[in-house]
Amino acid sequence: MSGPQAPGGDTLLSYALETDPDPFQAGGTATLRLTVRGGTRPAHCRQIVLALPTGAGPGELTAAPGSLTVAVTGGESEEQGGGWTATATTPPGEAVFTLTPARGRGWLAGVTPLTVTLGQIRVNTATGTARLRITEETSADGTVWEPRGTDLALAKFPDGFVFGDLRPDRIHVKNGECVTLTWRGSPATYTMDWGRRPVEVTTEGTWTSPPLHDTTVFRLAARLPGSTAERVLTTLVTVARPHLRVADLEAAGQVRMLGTGQRLGAPVPGTPVRYTAPTDGLLLGHVRARTGRPPATLRITVMADGTAVYGQQFASDNQDTSRLPSETPFHLPVGRGHTVVVTAAGAEDDDFGLTWMPYGTGLLQPEQAAGRESG
Repeated sequence: MSGPQAPGGDTLLSYALETDPDPFQAGGTATLRLTVRGGTRPAHCRQIVLALPTGAGPGELTAAPGSLTVAVTGGESEEQGGGWTATATTPPGEAVFTLTPARGRGWLAGVTPLTVTLGQIRVNTATGTARLRITEETSADGTVWEPRGTDLALAKFPDGFVFGDLRPDRIHVKNGECVTLTWRGSPATYTMDWGRRPVEVTTEGTWTSPPLHDTTVFRLAARLPGSTAERVLTTLVTVARPHLRVADLEAAGQVRMLGTGQRLGAPVPGTPVRYTAPTDGLLLGHVRARTGRPPATLRITVMADGTAVYGQQFASDNQDTSRLPSETPFHLPVGRGHTVVVTAAGAEDDDFGLTWMPYGTGLLQPEQAAGRESG
């Protein structure tokens, strides 16, 4: 990339952010870890630029950019770039880290990530939200290169602030039952959103939902009054025999809810596969490890607009040859328009089975076939 470029379009790479402590404590020292991955197809990359705003204000992260350390792990193979390095510069108002592969270009897949660690961050004393700006120079096919960008929020809360451990008392309920959610949290404004009108909830760390009639994602936000600092936690509760919601429905005779099942190809271990759901439905499956071999796992992540709604991992262990082999079955609800990411781990002769059961009609489409470019 020659000179400053404005980010354009959606990124081909995905970026997962972790902080220690979580959330950042104003006036403390922190570490930021950024995991960079591709998707079902590797994304070719020539560089990734990370920019942190510097200064003493609420929208800036640190007033001491010279204290920052950077380390990059992953990407060592020749195809992935032969190892990546990071160079740091501190133009006015920013700390900029440019990541480049030794071979000038490399590719990143879902199972071969880069991990970038920014350490010794002396967080300034102003609570608020800074934003990590990310610009990548990537290509889907290794020929057409474009700058693409995104940014991630870095909330700064007061020293000693605690927020975590959001969990329901049950993760699966009958239709019409309630759940009680609990969490740990310091004094703040807490708002619960579950697909209805968000409500402000108690600061005592407990809240009971209204009756649930379909699988529900709960989103709990902690905010500081008079500040832009916000931290969000999510959790999922599934509902057995959920309600059907329609605008108009007329039936004269038999009504069939489930459409024709679609048998999906078995995933190849180490190669994630992405699908797009054209309608609501259920993903049924099983995983069975070969007897006497190491355990096999299958992870299913359901995403909406590039953000994980929920993910579950299923494992099978048949190393004990003295007993009959067993398999682990599962079923997961998938909403219309959601992306399903399937990642298997094990040997190719392990047994992975997947069947899509739509509500109505609609085949589960591989992401490329659905017209979306995959990273």
